[in-house]
Amino acid sequence: MMAGVMLVKQKVGSIERWDTVFRNPELDAVRREHGLVVTGTYADADDPNIVIVVMDMHDLGKARRFAASAELATAREQAGAIGSPDGVWFGPHQIQ
Repeated sequence: MMAGVMLVKQKVGSIERWDTVFRNPELDAVRREHGLVVTGTYADADDPNIVIVVMDMHDLGKARRFAASAELATAREQAGAIGSPDGVWFGPHQIQ
């Protein structure tokens, strides 16, 4: 059962470089271990070097740990992320 969503907005030097690292199966396995499943990646309408990632989030605590993990920090560096994310949002519950 999905608990909610996690959204991330990040400036990158190159969408192509970022995408290569982001789609690495090993990084995807780490995300999944933390209860995150990517459902969409988007380029910002006003700046094509800003990516927006949408993930189903199955466990808020695990998602927070992933966001602060060494694995993600290493991947962000390899992917050419510029600075910290512009935002990370955790939406643990859908409003119905």
